[in-house]
Amino acid sequence: MAYSKKRNRNIFLIFLLPAILVLFLTTIYPMLYAGYLSFRSYDLAKPFVPRIFVGWSNYKEVLTSSEFFHTLWITLKLMVMTLSVQLVLGVGMGLLVTQRLPGMGIARTALLIPMMISPVIVGLVWLFLYFPELGYLNYFLSFLGINPIAWITSTEWALWAIAIADIWQWTPFIMMGTAAALTNLSPEPYEAAQIDGNSTWDIFTRVTLPQIKPVLISLMFLRAIDAFRIYDIIFVLTKGGPGDATEVLSMFIYRQSFTFWRMGTGAAASFVSLVVIILLIMLFFKSLNHSRRIS
Repeated sequence: MAYSKKRNRNIFLIFLLPAILVLFLTTIYPMLYAGYLSFRSYDLAKPFVPRIFVGWSNYKEVLTSSEFFHTLWITLKLMVMTLSVQLVLGVGMGLLVTQRLPGMGIARTALLIPMMISPVIVGLVWLFLYFPELGYLNYFLSFLGINPIAWITSTEWALWAIAIADIWQWTPFIMMGTAAALTNLSPEPYEAAQIDGNSTWDIFTRVTLPQIKPVLISLMFLRAIDAFRIYDIIFVLTKGGPGDATEVLSMFIYRQSFTFWRMGTGAAASFVSLVVIILLIMLFFKSLNHSRRIS
C-alpha cells in the first residue's frame, strides 16, 4: 500500500515537472534576473561592459523622477476612467442579457466578440476609426454638425481615445461576470421584495446589488490589475503621445529599458510597479472581507 502511494506520488511529480519547468523559465527566472538587474548599472547598448553594482541608486532615481510619478498618475487616471464606465455599462448589459428576450443568445455571443480580439488588433481598428479626416468616427460626427476631433493627436482627447477603445473591448468581461452572478441568485428575496411593494430600483439596490457585490469587486480587481499594465493599445494608437499625455507606467518602463537602454532603471521601475499592484491586491482583499461581513 505504501509502495503504491509512493509510486502514484512519483508519477504525479513526473507529470507536474514540465509545468514547473515552464513556469520557472517564463516567470520565476525572468523576475529573479530583473531583480538582479535592478541593483546594477546595465546599458543594453554595451552588453560586454561589466554590470556594476549600484545598490539602491536605480530605485532612488525612479522614486525621485517626476516623469515616473507623471506616468503613474496617467496610469491611475486612465484606470479610473475605464473601470468606472465599464462597471456601469457592464452591470447594465449583464442585467439586459439575462432577460428572456428573443435573440438574446445571439446578442450575448456578439457582445463577447471584442473581448476575444487581440489588443493590438483592437488598437488598429480604433486607429482607423480615429483618423482625423478619413476616420468613420469623425465622419458620423459630421452629420451632427460636430467639427472633426483630433482624437489621437490632441492632448485633450488622446487619453479619452484610449479609454474608449479599452471600454469597448473589456466591458463584455464585466457583463459576462455580472450575468453569471445574476443567474445564480435565489428567487426568494425577490418574491419577498415584490410582496412588500418595492420598486424595480429598490429591488436592484437593496436585493440584487448587495448579493452580487463580492462578484463585482472581484471583476473590478481583475480589470484593475490588467488596466494597470495596459500597453498594447497605447503603443498602437499614440505611442505615449502627444508629448507625454498618454505615457503610462508600462510605457515608461519600456522606454527606460529599450529606448534609452537603461535596463537597471527599467527593472527598478517594474519592481516599484509590482509594489503598487501588491497594494491593490491588499486593498481588494480588504474590500472583499468588508463586503462579506456586511452581507
